[in-house]
Amino acid sequence: MQEVRGEWAGAGTAGCVLANRLTEDPKVSVLVLEAGEDRSDDGRVYTPGLAGDTLDDPDFDWQYVSDPSPSMSNRRMKHPRGRVIGGSSAINSLAIIYPSAAEIDAWAGLGNDGWDWKTLAPYFLKFQTIVPPNEEVKKQVNIIHNDETIWKSHGPIQTSFPSQVTPLHKAWLDTFHTLGLENVSDPLTGHAIGGHTSTCHVTGVTHERSHAGVAYLDPVLGRKNLTIISNAVVNRLAIGKDSLGPIYSQYGILHRVTAKKEVILAAGTFNTPQILELSGVGDPEILEKHGIDVFCANPAIGENLQDHIRAWESFEVADNAPITERIPMDKAQRLYEKNRSGPLIDNGAYMFSYTPLAPFLALEGQQRLQTVLDQYLQDDGSWSPFARRRNSFIRKAIESANEVTAVSFLSQKTQEGSRGDKFITLNSMLSHPFSAGSVHITSDDPRIKPKINLNYYSDPIDLEIHARHVKVLEKLAETEPLASYIKPGGRRLPEGYPTHTINDAKEIARDFAMTNYHPCGTCALDAVVDSRLNVKGIRNLRVVDASVIPLIPRGNILATVYAIAERAADIISEDLLLHRDT
Repeated sequence: MQEVRGEWAGAGTAGCVLANRLTEDPKVSVLVLEAGEDRSDDGRVYTPGLAGDTLDDPDFDWQYVSDPSPSMSNRRMKHPRGRVIGGSSAINSLAIIYPSAAEIDAWAGLGNDGWDWKTLAPYFLKFQTIVPPNEEVKKQVNIIHNDETIWKSHGPIQTSFPSQVTPLHKAWLDTFHTLGLENVSDPLTGHAIGGHTSTCHVTGVTHERSHAGVAYLDPVLGRKNLTIISNAVVNRLAIGKDSLGPIYSQYGILHRVTAKKEVILAAGTFNTPQILELSGVGDPEILEKHGIDVFCANPAIGENLQDHIRAWESFEVADNAPITERIPMDKAQRLYEKNRSGPLIDNGAYMFSYTPLAPFLALEGQQRLQTVLDQYLQDDGSWSPFARRRNSFIRKAIESANEVTAVSFLSQKTQEGSRGDKFITLNSMLSHPFSAGSVHITSDDPRIKPKINLNYYSDPIDLEIHARHVKVLEKLAETEPLASYIKPGGRRLPEGYPTHTINDAKEIARDFAMTNYHPCGTCALDAVVDSRLNVKGIRNLRVVDASVIPLIPRGNILATVYAIAERAADIISEDLLLHRDT
């Protein structure tokens, strides 16, 4: 039997999944080129409580920075992306949040066959093993997954619940119960709404980060049909009439590889469009500006960049509130390294809510919102088919009590103000922005980072919706039992910003909202890749990473990227088998 061989760029989240799944077939030979190294044995990677400590470190992070956003007081945003084996799953904040069925069905509604909820839903179970909660946790809080779902999960990534429930954690859930919005539906049904206890990708016994590198790649490194080359930065693809392969640099030396079968780009939302444009695939105007010959014209490459923007408010903690006291970091690290105990075994990202806006609006507020939507969502005939379907979906989500317009969350970690007083922070991620940006090269030199334009709040509806969700955060802070944790008349952050009106809330969002590090969409399904993830107009080239997402899901995108990669592995295996047999 003739060997089938493929090469791809990226041993990040999706790349590790593909390396594992495709090499299950001994007739498929795979070469993976990764710009970073394996740093899984670094405590800042494997310790849940140290999540975030590697950000802005060039040994771990690509260190991207966006252009100023005019509608956000011209602020730039740092956008860390994992430059290690395991990619961003090795450096992120660990939370596992799921899309809704309606969101994924909207992908299919854009013309992407095989990318509906019914088809994709099983892959959210395939990528993970959900570790059952201990009895004490299960007794105290409503667990997000039912027993049947937990029993069915047998994937490489371990996801687990917190090891204990703090009083603040319980107050978060009870507050949503007070509001009639405590989640009672397993999110893997696609219909979860309200406050819940999420899982994180943390192992159940050893309490270590379970990321794509250690869970998918490490167990298969001994396979003879898998080769990993680290410190290999893909500069571009050499695309010929009958040949295709990456040109990469390693320690200053250029190398070229010719794929026997196909190339898969799994380089991420920023890197993948950059590699395509440097290879002559993209908007002719951009390519010609930088002296790059156009091999395949597609102006959609690098467009449709979406991200979740996070507004927040911090509230001073009441003097008698039962907040867990911090212990010194050196002591916490000793406890963790000695026997995997102490505060570092858990990450703070467990208290979430899939939050609809409609239940928080009185009749007058609903009417004002309808007026705003009517004002800004008038199709004058200039909308593209994509924009028309996207806008219709987002509007329905905004108006529905059963769809999510923001994901709210609270960290167990309190933050200290300048005077030593303690605060808790409530956050709101805008789920479905109308605003979209772009990623494009500014040079033919692959060492020059691309221009990242997020365009946050460039569509005024986004600011209107997000401001109303800032008011939702205030409603949560005023509702018992969470209200009892907040000092009456206490300080608020950001200081000097009143929150009495929607316009006040807009000011907070404009001046202080931050990215939640979920960029996606720059090589989207239908626009750049077909439903088999083939790059349109290029033979034997696919994209499998967050860039193929056409509409950003409602919360953290990691679980969705795992599901996409698992689905892609099945698609590619089917296609390889078909071509082998023919």
